Amino acid sequence: MSIDITKLLQSALGTQDAQRPRSQQKALGPSSIGDCARRVWHASHDTPVTNHTDGLPAILGTAIHATIAEAIALEDPFGDDFLIETTVEGLGRIGHCDLFIKSAGLVVDWKTTKKKSLRYFPSEQQTFQVQAYGVLMEEMGYEVKEVCLVAIPRDGEMNDIKSWRQPYKREVGLSGLNWLESVENMATPPAPQKTIAFCSKYCNFYDASGVIGCPSSR
Repeated sequence: MSIDITKLLQSALGTQDAQRPRSQQKALGPSSIGDCARRVWHASHDTPVTNHTDGLPAILGTAIHATIAEAIALEDPFGDDFLIETTVEGLGRIGHCDLFIKSAGLVVDWKTTKKKSLRYFPSEQQTFQVQAYGVLMEEMGYEVKEVCLVAIPRDGEMNDIKSWRQPYKREVGLSGLNWLESVENMATPPAPQKTIAFCSKYCNFYDASGVIGCPSSR
């Protein structure tokens, strides 16, 4: 029997990714802040998936996160100080904080990217997201002092890893969470924000007809 190894791998990766807790999570958390408002609206209204996109970048990002989690755990062997891949809840939201260092009151969010995108790091969207994780950690009863974003280029070297940090600002995180709520509460979907070229490749709710999902901007 001839086995198509390419299709075998594609199927295995897709099946595994679909079973991840984050893939099955319905409630929108900090990672959705600043995303295309139309996509956020469809996700929050349980619109059926109308476009099956290539999930390899996300799958690779997940694999990198898992490797980082294992490596970071070795730096705190007794688990006294580090909270790694922690589910955080508060204010009706749920999310997954990559790393919280209790002794420093530091929230850390890993961001996988391409080397050419490092010049845009960090984006305003990313800063709102990490501050929102700070809000949820605080709601869980932890003292949050700082937030940190770390960019890991999939096609780079160790020296290309970049980090950015700033004091925790609750009002910034809350504004991001409030944005999510405002989009969810819209009676009708907001106008498309992305082009067909982008949506057809990256958005699960792209629908050329616009009957169920988003027709995208033309």
